[in-house]
Amino acid sequence: MKKMISVVINGEIKEVEKRKYTFQEVVELAYGTFDEAQKSYTVVSTKKNDDGEKHKKHYSFGDEIDMKEGMRLNVDSTNRS
Repeated sequence: MKKMISVVINGEIKEVEKRKYTFQEVVELAYGTFDEAQKSYTVVSTKKNDDGEKHKKHYSFGDEIDMKEGMRLNVDSTNRS
């Protein structure tokens, strides 16, 4: 049985499998599709350390994101011109 965790993507709670996700898979979780030809994407995770300080990590195409319980991700898209 695969372990499921709760993460927050663009403010929406999602139940996902606890594993590493590709950059493209995270975009698909946020938007339902990945359109590299028409859009440019950014993914930023935010987490608090034990001292309560927030840390942001920026991901780009080709990166893997190790999903963890309670992780918060913001995925933005912009049209390519």
